[in-house]
Amino acid sequence: MATTYKRVGSSKNAVIDGVIGGYAWTSKTLTFGFTKQDIDKNGIDDFAEGDWKDFYREMFADIAACIDVTFRETSVANATLKQTLLDTGGGGFSGGPGPTEDTVTTAVGIDPKSVKSAADIIRLGTFSDVWLHEIAHSLGLKHTHDSIAGPTLPGVADEDDKGTGLLNSSIYSVMGYTYAFWGEDNPFTKAKDFGATLNAQPGSLGAIDIAALQHMYGAKTHNTGNDVYRFSDDVDFNRGYTTLWDTGGIDTIAYAGTSRAKIDLRAATLKAEIGGGGWLSTSETLTGGFTIANGVVIENAKGGPAADILIGNAAGNVLDGGRGADQMQGLGGNDTYVVDNVADRVSEAASAGTDLVKSSVSFTLGANLENLLLTGSLGVNGTGNGLANRLTGNGAANVLSGAAGNDTLDGGQGADTLIGGAGNDTYVVDDKGDKTIEAKSAGTDLVKSSISLTLAANVENLVLTGKAALSGKGHAHSNAITGNAAGNRLDGGAGSDSLCGNAGKDQFVFSTALGASNVDHIRDFSATDDTIVLSGKIFAALPSGTLSAGLFKDIAVAKVDAGDRLLYNSDSGALFYDADGSGAGKAVQFAHLDNKAAITFADFFIV
Repeated sequence: MATTYKRVGSSKNAVIDGVIGGYAWTSKTLTFGFTKQDIDKNGIDDFAEGDWKDFYREMFADIAACIDVTFRETSVANATLKQTLLDTGGGGFSGGPGPTEDTVTTAVGIDPKSVKSAADIIRLGTFSDVWLHEIAHSLGLKHTHDSIAGPTLPGVADEDDKGTGLLNSSIYSVMGYTYAFWGEDNPFTKAKDFGATLNAQPGSLGAIDIAALQHMYGAKTHNTGNDVYRFSDDVDFNRGYTTLWDTGGIDTIAYAGTSRAKIDLRAATLKAEIGGGGWLSTSETLTGGFTIANGVVIENAKGGPAADILIGNAAGNVLDGGRGADQMQGLGGNDTYVVDNVADRVSEAASAGTDLVKSSVSFTLGANLENLLLTGSLGVNGTGNGLANRLTGNGAANVLSGAAGNDTLDGGQGADTLIGGAGNDTYVVDDKGDKTIEAKSAGTDLVKSSISLTLAANVENLVLTGKAALSGKGHAHSNAITGNAAGNRLDGGAGSDSLCGNAGKDQFVFSTALGASNVDHIRDFSATDDTIVLSGKIFAALPSGTLSAGLFKDIAVAKVDAGDRLLYNSDSGALFYDADGSGAGKAVQFAHLDNKAAITFADFFIV
């Protein structure tokens, strides 16, 4: 059945245009059929009747997953794309859409000298490049070096040219004649010539081919779930290179072999540069692997037991090198690195996202890495850098050192040692064995504690967390202490402190010598729920227990008399202690109620 054609205009991309032959089929449904062949070479006559057709069907299905075309099998008499198999030698030929062709014949020749069994013909990466090459011709693609039907691939004047950015490799486009992988992005060997064997040819269209056919026919969604693409060193995979087309989900490339592997999550840029056709994921011993088509985002990479290289992309990647001494680089995005070897190396560029290292070994964050989470059950340690780091321990006893920067140190369970270093640091405390260590003049620091706590030297502020009723106490410097929603006991110690109880029946404790530099601010006193607790050693003129009415006076509404000891100015919120009433001693302010609460003698208790 005849199918009309259409002229294909420029994609405005020199790399894509380098393989477009100028015409495409108009219909989005293309029919294909098979001619009968009689082949009896090296005992593969049965193959001619069945397996080769299945291989063609698989290739059409793979191509249909990338482009907006449906391939439908029919009789050869009614087919637009007629497929045949020859035994006249290697290579093949195919027509394509255009003014002179309503149907095309695609033929693949099999060289009997190269075939030991039928299985050799249909394995990925053996004759598959020829089959793909000829099918792509039948859809309208041309050779990378052909300038008659359109511009060549950049830098390709002859079929043996490497091309600009080394693009003229069948890994990147099956439309070239160059079977060498030039190796500039391969860490294991400078160059790899896979044209000399049958074990290293493309098993799919390259990224350039996919982009060109999508320009001609449109793209199709495919593999929208959370997919895992695995490669290994076994013989079934060790025969070809596959370009991934995946349009959704959180996806992973995983290596299941034992050699050194490289996994590169960067997609083809389709520019005349290194990486224009993609970046190879492979292993040291493998003649096969993955590249990633333009527009595809593969988020995660997982290596094997050897020393692997993992490279991310602009998305938020999870890079897990496995047990070896791995090198991991996330590029852009908020990346997560899994570290399990003391020799693992993580590198990150500046301004390339907020990144997390999950480490089961002691680890020091390198440049441009923000956060560290210690995993496993061992007492390992973590050290930050000059950024604002978040360091989190595991269930064991960890030592976390923030270094410079405004760090958050959370030891997790276990008796942890938290060392802030320079910067305004935050400590998260949840174990009575936790220690916070801060140098003098090393920033304004905060402890968030789910247990009762007395602030260590040089740590300024405390916030009580959780739901339990807790105690929080300051030291000789000015502290800010904040309670949780339960009934807390807050004691600023010496210094002019800020005390906030929040909800609950809170106690505000005054237990240090009074003076002008020791006036605490109670920010949210509730006359209904809260109590001001005074130490009998400091407030010696007051008897223990509940304060009697005659010892308290609101001086904003009444005059002081000789028996008054606690003086409150409800207009200003100032609270004073007068040890001798109308004697020679002056009243000393020790607190200020910021909300000017309407307190009475009943709001005090002396211990």
